[in-house]
Amino acid sequence: MTALSALRPARSRWSLYAAAAVCALALAGASAPGAVAQPDPAFARFAEQDADSRVRIDYSVMAEILGGIVYEVGRSDRQPGRGRLERTGTRINLGSTSRYRYEGNRVVFHTMSREHEDVISQYRAELESLPSHVPLSTLSADEQLAYWLNLHNIVVIDEIARRYPVTNVARMRIDGEPLHDAPLITIDGQRLSLNDIRFNIVGANWSDPRVMYGFFSGSVGGPSIQRQPFEGQRVWSQLSAGAGEFVNALRGVEAASQGYRISPMYQEWRDSLFPQWPQDLESHLTAFAEGETRQSIDIGQLPDFLTYDTLIADLTNGVGRCGGDSGFNVVSTGSEMGPTASSPCNVLPPHARDLVVTVIERRLEFLRQGRFGSVTIRDVDTTPQSDGVARRITPEGEEISN
Repeated sequence: MTALSALRPARSRWSLYAAAAVCALALAGASAPGAVAQPDPAFARFAEQDADSRVRIDYSVMAEILGGIVYEVGRSDRQPGRGRLERTGTRINLGSTSRYRYEGNRVVFHTMSREHEDVISQYRAELESLPSHVPLSTLSADEQLAYWLNLHNIVVIDEIARRYPVTNVARMRIDGEPLHDAPLITIDGQRLSLNDIRFNIVGANWSDPRVMYGFFSGSVGGPSIQRQPFEGQRVWSQLSAGAGEFVNALRGVEAASQGYRISPMYQEWRDSLFPQWPQDLESHLTAFAEGETRQSIDIGQLPDFLTYDTLIADLTNGVGRCGGDSGFNVVSTGSEMGPTASSPCNVLPPHARDLVVTVIERRLEFLRQGRFGSVTIRDVDTTPQSDGVARRITPEGEEISN
């Protein structure tokens, strides 16, 4: 499927609302590990949860959106930039020179039409309004966690899409404030920033370090955006997959001449997730590190910090939009990694082609080594689920007959 084709922007407003319904399944809820009892009083209302809740949120529309706009890069091979950006005959380099430029999934912002952006904005609004119809306090901890992660990520995508083309998340300002500090979200009457969600809500109520990897920052240096939304019933396995990708990438952990270096993201979460530093950090990293990464971790040494790449996590580094004034057309890439006859975007700029070629080469090499299909098994907290009857509720709180 070509990127963005799954969005079907021509659907009626009613069908979009119906598809974005909240699905309350009669399944026993599992509480998240390591809940913190005393959050910041200003955000205490968001600490309430119902461990016996049987309510589930249906993210099928978000799955459709992400499946259409996320270009899957795959696991890092820990090979830094291989000089592909040095091209004869030009000194102009519109691409990233970061060592991490071939890591992390990308959002194809350059292909989004205004119609697609409207669909994303409308879905964001529906997620924001959901707690006024289904109070968060009636959800299990796992279901709440999935909600906060999905809301955070759709807001990041929506805000970048509105301002695209932009090249650097750190330079984005909304009413004079950085993207992650601006109060962008209203939940049940309370204004929140993206950092409020990260630290004052999730960081205050979940002490499991895996929660870090669910937050898409919009930049290359952060956790990778996934093609599927988080779901309460499998949020911890999804976060474990994100942890494995990030820890074993160059932007996560790297050897140094003395000791080792880590992403500055870990420092951000130090107070809430790693109170015994660096022992708690070492335990977390070694639980997910593999091969070369595991050898890089110098146990007992204080880690240094890598440079955080704040460039936009897209294919073209914020240079132009399909059909815009960029001077080139760009390909709409889906899982098949190629142009389609119906797409008006049929030529990628050189630095974007480098990323696509690198991903193809990496996949072929993994296939040659027999690394596709391998499974890593870890002990993850699980709670048996029971079957039950479903009912559907629209974001307006109306029940739909099945």
